[in-house]
Amino acid sequence: MSTPSQLAAREFLQIIPLVMHSLGSDMRQSTQLPVPGHFNLLYMLAEGPHNLSELAEKHSVSAPTMSNTISTLVERGWVERTQSEADRRQICISLTPAGHDVLDAVQTFAENRITEILAPLSPDEMAQLITGLSVLRSAFTRRNI
Repeated sequence: MSTPSQLAAREFLQIIPLVMHSLGSDMRQSTQLPVPGHFNLLYMLAEGPHNLSELAEKHSVSAPTMSNTISTLVERGWVERTQSEADRRQICISLTPAGHDVLDAVQTFAENRITEILAPLSPDEMAQLITGLSVLRSAFTRRNI
């Protein structure tokens, strides 16, 4: 017999791939937006500069693979490589203003797409969804403190 927490976890884990598939598919059709894998990297860099090793480790890829990905993002003008002031042997990778712009565009795109998907919900369903999402955010916020 499943507990309410287990049932909620199953629902949550089934919804995530649906949402990501829908948004990822739509993003791939747009030539202006990054592919989902690039988006995750850009989002991480929005928090501040990182070195290649950190990025590779956090994304579970090799340093050469991450270097190739970073090269693609540099070519697009979304990130830049600079020497670390503390250790000149280290290269810092940071988001450019264009990278921040593309993250804003992704946020707007995703928000608009989700708004379209949720539009058919009744006012009661929408209120329930908002309450549920607030509860979910609180649960994860408490967990990560």
